[in-house]
Amino acid sequence: MKILAIGDVVSSQGCDYLRDNLPKLKREHQADFVIVNGENSAVGNGITPKSAQHIFTSGADVITLGNHSLRRPEIADYLDENEFIIRPCNYHPSAPGNGSVILDKGKNRVAIINLQGAVYLDNIINPFDSIDEEIEKVKNDGANIIIVDFHAEATGEKKGMGFYLDGKVSAVFGTHTHTQTADEQILPNGTGYITDIGMTG
Repeated sequence: MKILAIGDVVSSQGCDYLRDNLPKLKREHQADFVIVNGENSAVGNGITPKSAQHIFTSGADVITLGNHSLRRPEIADYLDENEFIIRPCNYHPSAPGNGSVILDKGKNRVAIINLQGAVYLDNIINPFDSIDEEIEKVKNDGANIIIVDFHAEATGEKKGMGFYLDGKVSAVFGTHTHTQTADEQILPNGTGYITDIGMTG
């Protein structure tokens, strides 16, 4: 199975670039499905129903978010209505939307979990505590492949999470810094890892 992950789509320019290039990338890499981080897809920052719909119609199967998930109040209802756009699972339980989603791909049930770091960002529930609960939840729902978008600032926190989840999930990719790193690797227990997948814009 081939999973294509696209880094933070930024503003209208990022949305337009995604529209122009994602279909070609999907064909070129024969991607089975696409995860796009869209938390900055609205002009300014945050995400709106309009920018989310643009990302979906450009070819995304799942949109992940981050620390600007709820910056635009108009997104709240959309998060509750569309299960394929997810916000960090370590938000307060009262927040709209969900922190994970499962895609049924025939022989595989693929879970995508969104998680936010705590270092240098807003106060939030400890991601190391939250992730175990979310993994148990998706496994109980039959997920056999688990992908984590860890939206975090600090490289050390991202690497710590990668090693913490090594062997528990299929892959961990970082978002948020808008700078792609060159440290893609398979960790000792088989989990794919990269600190940050960069940005689109």
